Amino acid sequence: MKIAVQLNSDRNIIGTVTTSEFGAELQAKLFKDKGWVLVDSDPAFSSAESYLWTICESDNKLVHISTGKTPDEETKSSLVELTKEQLKDNLTKDQLQNGLTTLTKQYIEDKANSRMVTAELTKQIAELTIKLDKVMGANSAPEAPEDVTSTATTSGANITSK
Repeated sequence: MKIAVQLNSDRNIIGTVTTSEFGAELQAKLFKDKGWVLVDSDPAFSSAESYLWTICESDNKLVHISTGKTPDEETKSSLVELTKEQLKDNLTKDQLQNGLTTLTKQYIEDKANSRMVTAELTKQIAELTIKLDKVMGANSAPEAPEDVTSTATTSGANITSK
């Protein structure tokens, strides 16, 4: 449906004819020189709140003064922004998950490396103990380091011999 609106020099709406399309067409035709313009109505437009609206010069559509957009354009812009925010949130979630996975892998590798270092140190201590026992004349330790077993626990290392 078409309506007629009157614009002042600042392009603010100061009058409306919304009673009938014929009346709006006649108003816009007869009083064009007084700032009346024929436009397509918008379901969101209200004569009581016409001060919030203006007419876009490029296409003669009713637009909100605050945004310069039609209600449909505002809705589309909001949906685009929400979608962008959701994508950004998903990206952040993915980044957090990847970071957590990397830290977990590093922790597991560090713990495994720590156990290997503990086992190697235990083996070296056993070898040194055997050598020290030989030098001191005590021969109660095993002959070869291969006979030495070590166990690393959270409370320390245990060295046993066969």
